[in-house]
Amino acid sequence: MNIDSRIIENFLSDDELDMLEKHFLATDDKHENYNPHGKNGEIIFSGTYYIIRYYEEKNKLVRDILQSKLEKEFGPDLKVQQIHVFDCFDPYNVHSDIDSGGPPLPEAPFPAWTLIIPLFDVDSHTITFNEGSKIKQPSFYIQETEPYSTHSIDNQTHQKYFSHIPYDFFQWLTVDKIFPWKRGSLFAADRYKFHTSDNFLANGVSNKRAIIAWTSLPNT
Repeated sequence: MNIDSRIIENFLSDDELDMLEKHFLATDDKHENYNPHGKNGEIIFSGTYYIIRYYEEKNKLVRDILQSKLEKEFGPDLKVQQIHVFDCFDPYNVHSDIDSGGPPLPEAPFPAWTLIIPLFDVDSHTITFNEGSKIKQPSFYIQETEPYSTHSIDNQTHQKYFSHIPYDFFQWLTVDKIFPWKRGSLFAADRYKFHTSDNFLANGVSNKRAIIAWTSLPNT
């Protein structure tokens, strides 16, 4: 199957988003996340995960809202490996989601799409790249891959979206899709592909919140 990049406008209504957000934020499975790679080596609080188990009976409300919509867009074989709300305070750097979401599902062991559904409009973007890896961090990919002859973006684009990322990365990475965070829209991208947040802090944004799902398929 072609795990393509998609942007689907108005995937969820305001009422559906409100119900989902309330349900997720009430979960007992709540984890704070810290980035150990801040400037000058400091550890930075990057956000909070509110995780639910999609197929548990107590989360039927979530399935009632999402399942038919997901099947319509991605087919009946798609499985949700993990789903959560992430309240993000620190821009994520370049990574893949190939090994995210815990142990693979026995009935659907092959990573498929990362799904992002923003819970409010915010001046921020998620950017996917054409390149990817089975290793989460890009450093190994860069070590093992010949660079392109020139940087794939200009300095203006780097400052607009990627000021938190070394410019030299763009000798190895080329932009696939740029997804603006709009309430209720859905962004889907191959978990294998590298992707990143923009530097939303530079836009005066203190945090952003979205429903995130890592999905899988029985075969590819």
